[in-house]
Amino acid sequence: MKRILTFQFLIVFNSSFAQIGDLGPVLDRFPELIARDSLSFIISEGKSSPSFSSLEGGAIEIEGEDISDVEFFILNSFGIQKKIQAKIFRNQLLGLTIATFTTEDDEYIDHFSFKIVSKVRINVKSVVGFILDSEVTLVHPRILTPTIGDVPKPVIVSRQEWGAQPPKFSYSNHPYIDKLTLHHAACCSADNLEDGKTQVLWIQDFHQNGRGWNDIGYHFLVDRSGNIYQGRPESVIGAHVGGANTGNIGVCLLGCYHPPETNCFEVMSDESKDAIIRLFGWLSDAYQQNPSVLLGHRDYFGTTSCPGDNVWYRLPILRIDIADYIESMELPPIYFSKAAFPNPFTDQVTFSLELKETKNIIIDIYDMLGRKVDSIMEKEIGPGSISLSWDGKNILGQRLGNGIYFARPMGNLDLKTVKLILIK
Repeated sequence: MKRILTFQFLIVFNSSFAQIGDLGPVLDRFPELIARDSLSFIISEGKSSPSFSSLEGGAIEIEGEDISDVEFFILNSFGIQKKIQAKIFRNQLLGLTIATFTTEDDEYIDHFSFKIVSKVRINVKSVVGFILDSEVTLVHPRILTPTIGDVPKPVIVSRQEWGAQPPKFSYSNHPYIDKLTLHHAACCSADNLEDGKTQVLWIQDFHQNGRGWNDIGYHFLVDRSGNIYQGRPESVIGAHVGGANTGNIGVCLLGCYHPPETNCFEVMSDESKDAIIRLFGWLSDAYQQNPSVLLGHRDYFGTTSCPGDNVWYRLPILRIDIADYIESMELPPIYFSKAAFPNPFTDQVTFSLELKETKNIIIDIYDMLGRKVDSIMEKEIGPGSISLSWDGKNILGQRLGNGIYFARPMGNLDLKTVKLILIK
């Protein structure tokens, strides 16, 4: 029984369209159209199936070229038909035209119709509804700040560098972070920095002006050469998993990775994979999350193919790789940040240490015969950088003779014995 359920689960994903289906539920696939000739144009009309949820807009994916105009029609609160001019976006990677609309504030619908004017016959691949996000996104005055941990923050292409438009209104701050999510753009592949900037700007335009969101929905985006772009600040609520955006940091891989879709057969590049590991490694460390919480978009509600079959199956290995990367970056609770200096020394030698937390430090000094001749002690020091010095004298304050001595930290197995050379 379990194996049958798993098979059905995958079939649902493989039949989901990758493109605008990530913005809301697919209401229809290849709906029936009524087409008529009109001089040099073909006018195609259709309508959506009713939605079980209130909608604040919708979209259609059109297969075909030379789309001249698209209009949507809704019934307003008075039962009067209202025409809305579509906003049109062209997806060159998939050979699709996407037409979208949003309603006015507090104007909600459960279905809509549309009219397409084109020079050739077209098909509508999918009809999508933009549902209201039921999440409460209260403005939290406190901004979450990342902790300074062991994992370095990777280089990020700033919003200014890729030419971001400002958000339409104020963000809502995350009250906490407890989710990490990987997406694919289902479009907008980029193999270098300049193409990446162009594609990220296209996605922001689509999200802001096509979907009607405040800003680009993702917190970060990654291109195929490993460049990482800042979307929204990660401290604010995004718009990438409707119904699960609070506490959720979303990262989008540019490109299309769902082979059931036409021209959607890319596989994750090594550069993208390394960038994702470094980015999620830093996010996990900075916001105290276990990499095991990383999910693909489809893992939340099963209504999308995102992040595509070619990425989704790699998530278990990615979680392990991220955990290994974090572990490789972790520093011991105490360590020597520099070699003892100067060494050889005449009057004084200094030990430079880094402490993660407040500790008592004792460094014992031994001669060549293994006799303890002095101890350096500091109580309740750290965290951070500290320095301890030894003046070449014994426990009675007497100057020791030339020779080799050993500094051995007491009770700190993370620190190795240091060889010292005293000369006069």
